[in-house]
Amino acid sequence: MATRGFRYYTSNASKFIRAVAAVHLLHTYVLEFAITGGLSMLPTLHTVGDHVFLYKYNHRLGRDIKVGDVIVISKPTEEHTRICKRVAGLPGDIVYCDAMPKAPMRAAGMPDDLVGLSTGMTNRRTGKYIKVPEGHIWILGDNSMASLDSREYGPVPKALVVGKVLWAVYWGPFDWLPSWPRQIGSNIVATGLSVADFLPTTESRR
Repeated sequence: MATRGFRYYTSNASKFIRAVAAVHLLHTYVLEFAITGGLSMLPTLHTVGDHVFLYKYNHRLGRDIKVGDVIVISKPTEEHTRICKRVAGLPGDIVYCDAMPKAPMRAAGMPDDLVGLSTGMTNRRTGKYIKVPEGHIWILGDNSMASLDSREYGPVPKALVVGKVLWAVYWGPFDWLPSWPRQIGSNIVATGLSVADFLPTTESRR
């Protein structure tokens, strides 16, 4: 009887351990249900109460992401903090370094120069175009006046990408039931314009 009982408990313990390992692998490498907050992604995501489905399997480390995707990345300046932004440029893309407002979101003591920009790249306050380096992406918040993004960090390594946001569910602090899941897609519309359309013409340089 004692032997049978021991086998019963060890068998169930083994099943429990395998189940926990499977959940851990699913959460780490495939799909995560995470909470987001803050002003930077308004109106796409609420300041509080949004829970997002984060798909990692095809997009972890920056794989198969496109301009317009909403992603979660590890914050370049804080290893254990994650941020949610929209992809605005891929390796080789020409992006505009528009000026970032100093207030109210500028962190105390933050240097004026872009963090992480390689030698020879343009400072963000000059309002110049730069080319996104290989292995990097350019990220922006939908609410540009309240977002710390590539205008502050510079191009961020693709290796920091945790996953792509597919769906969001609003479950606010005063709501008993969550909302119906809404899809989070690209808000960027193709115009057919090229970089040359934004560069000075010969006549304008005279």
